[in-house]
Amino acid sequence: MSIRAMQCFVAVVSTGSISRAAAALHVAQPALSLLIRNLEEDLGVVLLHRSARGVAPTAAGTRLLAHAREILGRIDAARADVREDITAPRGTVSLAMSMSMAKLLTVPLLRFSLEHWPGVYLKIIESSTGYIPGFVSSGHADLGLTFSDDASVDLRFQHLIDEELVVVSPPAAKAARKAAPALHALPAMSLRALAELPLVLPGNPHSLRRLLDEYQQRQRVEFRVIAEANAIPQLIELAQAGVAHTILSYEAVRQEASRGQVVLRRIGKPRLTRPVFLCRSDVLPLSMAASAVADRAARIIADSRPAATPA
Repeated sequence: MSIRAMQCFVAVVSTGSISRAAAALHVAQPALSLLIRNLEEDLGVVLLHRSARGVAPTAAGTRLLAHAREILGRIDAARADVREDITAPRGTVSLAMSMSMAKLLTVPLLRFSLEHWPGVYLKIIESSTGYIPGFVSSGHADLGLTFSDDASVDLRFQHLIDEELVVVSPPAAKAARKAAPALHALPAMSLRALAELPLVLPGNPHSLRRLLDEYQQRQRVEFRVIAEANAIPQLIELAQAGVAHTILSYEAVRQEASRGQVVLRRIGKPRLTRPVFLCRSDVLPLSMAASAVADRAARIIADSRPAATPA
């Protein structure tokens, strides 16, 4: 069970095909098939289900895949730690985040990386925050941005900011394009008025819905939820079409508000906020490149604080 064998096995599982993996690894398909068979014989188990549609890992293969990714991640981190200089990080860094955080972070982070870290290759993974801790634990992502710090024995969470949520409503009329007002300049809506609006919200176990349900319990109020939709673009589209109102972070809808597609209002006291955490593995060491990306991402998000907090 060599490093090369683990690299080949991960490639086969990731592509779902021995032929595609062979092309990606620039090796002959028969040689790759023989390597996988030798690995199975060495371990005494079947690692792959083979069919006309491709290959998929068996239960034993899934367990080996987790070990292989962890081992290969440690090797990459060791190589990067020895080779890299803190002023010139190198290597691939994957960062998983929700769509709302991607709107805030992707452009400035990638722009900074291209300008200052030519040796860093950024991979942005957009996903529901419920899956992101699993991505980091399994090694699919080096870093993740989440809205909760649920206990995990193999993850470390860093609290970055508390972002404010706003009410997203249909526009009264076709509005001209203009800069979106700063968060502290938005008109406020009372909690009683909010409870009377028809709302479309994400369904459980979406992290935003859990937060809103906890808010209702604390404030002893019940929102009028007429339907559920988990995707942010769908929620914005429903508000834009005048079907219902919704509740999202300011950054998630700032661009649409600038185009006059929706109207934003703050929620009257108490303000409704959600925390933003940066998570990383507490087991695998971060490469110099991943550490640099983590620091820059945290700084970009922290610099957005004036837009999330009234002066």
